[in-house]
Amino acid sequence: MNPSMACLFTAAFIVGARPPFMPILEKSIDVLAPPEVVWSIVADPSFVPKLYPHVIAVSPGHSRIATVGKSVRITAKIAGRRMTASLVATEVVPNAKFSYKHLPDGFLDKYLCSIELEPTKRGTRLNERVEYEAHAGYLGKAVSKLVVHRMVKDNVIQSLKNVKEIAELEEHTGSRTG
Repeated sequence: MNPSMACLFTAAFIVGARPPFMPILEKSIDVLAPPEVVWSIVADPSFVPKLYPHVIAVSPGHSRIATVGKSVRITAKIAGRRMTASLVATEVVPNAKFSYKHLPDGFLDKYLCSIELEPTKRGTRLNERVEYEAHAGYLGKAVSKLVVHRMVKDNVIQSLKNVKEIAELEEHTGSRTG
């Protein structure tokens, strides 16, 4: 690392900023369901495989609402390979915000996700913000960055669409009792 980059990285570390090379992805979608219905989906670990296309399993697979410090282990299939990662809830504000991060045992060096729910006149504005850094060990540095970027983007976009579809169906049919 050259001296100027080392100074920038050290300064960013001291003030708590993220390194300048960590990608950020922010996406939003409007859902025609109240925040309580949307919350019951995004904060329920059993919905993870239904929301994120690359996730094939979650354990424990219970349906208890997330609490700070609670963790789950996911299994995902990426570029034809099965990979696992542990996720831990870092912030939980019922019906408003759910944040979690990958623990260092997974296929990403860093993954921080924040999901925010904003009430609207017609339902909920669902915002998802992800900061991530590819782990070079699984697929090689160059391929990891390309594959992980595409995977993260596809997963976030599809998860928002899936939350919308499930929440609107549940709101329309009244199948969930809150």
